[in-house]
Amino acid sequence: MFSIWLGAYNQGLAYAGLALGVYLTLRVLNFADITVDGSFALGGGMAAVLITNGLNPALALLAAVLSGALAGCVTALIHTRLGVNDLFAGILTSTGLYSITLRLMGRSNIPLINLDLGLDPLPDMGSGGDGDWAIALSLVVIGLVGLLALLLATDLGLALRALGNNPNMARANAVSGAAGLTLGIAIANGFVALAGALVAYYQGFADVTMGFGSLILGLGAVIVGESVCRPRSIPMALFAVVIGSILFRFMIALALQVGLEPVDLKLVTALLLLAALALGRLRLPGLANAGKRL
Repeated sequence: MFSIWLGAYNQGLAYAGLALGVYLTLRVLNFADITVDGSFALGGGMAAVLITNGLNPALALLAAVLSGALAGCVTALIHTRLGVNDLFAGILTSTGLYSITLRLMGRSNIPLINLDLGLDPLPDMGSGGDGDWAIALSLVVIGLVGLLALLLATDLGLALRALGNNPNMARANAVSGAAGLTLGIAIANGFVALAGALVAYYQGFADVTMGFGSLILGLGAVIVGESVCRPRSIPMALFAVVIGSILFRFMIALALQVGLEPVDLKLVTALLLLAALALGRLRLPGLANAGKRL
């Protein structure tokens, strides 16, 4: 039983980068970005190809981040330079990324079983490989939250937040909307691609279809985290997103434990999102303003 919940915890941490990327585009930039479905699979495929060809796993993760950032730049340029609607720009990029990822991988699935991922130096928690993963993923996620919180606290981060909150006022204060959106979407998709690579590492394979539904998973983590934690600051909001990602995986694990079939997971996901949205609309004493944009 413990191994099931530890596995759900690890999956929640692996998907945390996806949730943080969705939070950055949706909550900070106010940009509905569907690119994440493509950049998630691109990150997993890129890392899988490189590590199976002998590249250091850490460098493969870096390459995955860069590939995701490049995908985000493409979406931002389509939107800002060509004037294409944000949703349609993301759809165009995500659709193209499917073929690019398949070309990159050379086949639809790449196994990563019995590869050295550099977890040996980690302390033994007495729970096997999942224990090593729990430590490694926890450190990675803490680093991601720290980096993103630091970025959003700088002048650049404040400019990005202003751009998402009031674009006209931001431009009136000499903030470039095109440059800001491009940078923010690139960073967000870099986080998403990193999550795709970590998920591929953890589950032991990369699949060209692994990104389908990623936006819903990331959005679910954001909604659950904000509904449960009601954060009042940016750092707390980032940690709430991570907690939401973990809780979301716990809920799915619980659904499987009570006897639901894996084919029902999509329905369970939709119901969980609906319940989280309903919870977010509740006005609890002292938390009336918690749902406002940070």
